Amino acid sequence: MRSPGRFLLFVVLVIVGVKLSEQAYALVAFRDERVQARELRTQLLSAGAELVDARLEADSLRRVIAAEDERLERELRVVQRFHRQARRGPMTAEDFAAYGQKLERYNLNVVSRNAVLRRLEALHQRQHAAVTRYNLLADSLHALAVKMGQPYYQVPTALEAAAEARERERDGVME
Repeated sequence: MRSPGRFLLFVVLVIVGVKLSEQAYALVAFRDERVQARELRTQLLSAGAELVDARLEADSLRRVIAAEDERLERELRVVQRFHRQARRGPMTAEDFAAYGQKLERYNLNVVSRNAVLRRLEALHQRQHAAVTRYNLLADSLHALAVKMGQPYYQVPTALEAAAEARERERDGVME
């Protein structure tokens, strides 16, 4: 009569052997895919960092534009006060000179604000390109993981990708 312990040991060894052979097969069969996955992940980290950088820069420019808008509103009220004064009657030479200076400063600030706005619009295009690139790389990486038999592969979010890219840059690992 055989002992049940030996039978269970045999079953465990068979299961371990099957699992090890599956792992060995995956190592050999998906060698090229693993190299491709590493390259895709590196590109994904770069795209995530670009996306986060563009977002931070856009947020900063939006704050600059908001501050410029507040300043322009104040300056416009001053210019409009001169307009109201001119409608009531002729302005003195001093008032007219002050009006000219205020109007010139207002117009220069409008030009400055519009230059910042153009930078923001260009940045939005860069951000859109980074989002498209990130999504394409994430989809490609996930499809490759499914092909390799790992359908639950965790693709990092853009923020996680940016953090990992920064860490790799700091450690000197980025390719």
